[in-house]
Amino acid sequence: MKIIIVILSLVCFILICYLTFIKKQIRNITRELKSNRQDSYNKQIRIQLFDRDLTDLTKECNYNLDYQTDCKRKSQHQEQLTKQSISDIAHDLRTPLTVIKGNLQLIQHQNTLGEKELGYLQICAAKAEELKSMVDEFFELSLLESDTSTPELTSVNITSLLLNTILEYESLIREHNLTPSLTLPEKTLMVQGNVQMLERILGNLLGNIFKYASEEFSVTLKEDSKYCIIEFANPITDIPTIDVTHLFERTYMADSARNKPGTGLGLYIVKLLAEKQDAEVSAQIRKSQLIITIKLNKTMENKEFFRN
Repeated sequence: MKIIIVILSLVCFILICYLTFIKKQIRNITRELKSNRQDSYNKQIRIQLFDRDLTDLTKECNYNLDYQTDCKRKSQHQEQLTKQSISDIAHDLRTPLTVIKGNLQLIQHQNTLGEKELGYLQICAAKAEELKSMVDEFFELSLLESDTSTPELTSVNITSLLLNTILEYESLIREHNLTPSLTLPEKTLMVQGNVQMLERILGNLLGNIFKYASEEFSVTLKEDSKYCIIEFANPITDIPTIDVTHLFERTYMADSARNKPGTGLGLYIVKLLAEKQDAEVSAQIRKSQLIITIKLNKTMENKEFFRN
């Protein structure tokens, strides 16, 4: 009887050990699957305990990992081909559009056109300009998305850059019958950024103002303990049509009927350019105003800023 008890005890002990090892291997498989998801499925799962069912399970997991890796590689390749195609098409369209714009401008200066013909010509010239702007945006987007290099960041006088940008767009501000309100701090603010990218961000944000603002808009530059903050604000009337959670997505347009010209890429490009400089961009609606905010990392100690 004692021998039977001993044998049963030994069998139970062996089974308990075996089950413990099985659970350990299952936990290992779970852990490796989680790790693989974070490492883009670049590892194979291995087990230390020989068990046919566990071995079959591991094989199937590895087959699925290989399949996911292959799908991801094909997807990335196809995405790269699509981006390259967009870039090539945009590049090919830029030259004939430039020629068309130039010829239309030459014709506009001819004195042989009647008032009706001149009106048609001006419409064609405006549409050609819109089309060229859209092509330029697609071309710029393809370059930004395919460029994985880190931009060179320097200390930039954002106060001066903002003022110069507003002055450069003065004629367009007047053309759109807008009254700007500019609020600056008492000292010059310096940020860590790339001048060309910052100029493009400010230009795109002003371009968004021109499309959707009426009568007035405001630009505010301020700081907190860590950031220099720029706020672009303009009154809006049709608040329900604007979804600020999607405002920076590719091709999102508040004007869903697309009655206004554009591709909807302007704010998406702003987001990409901001991320490349470790900056933050956001939007909110407050007191019937759309406010777009960009936060830039401060650099050196700011100096007193004297305005004439």
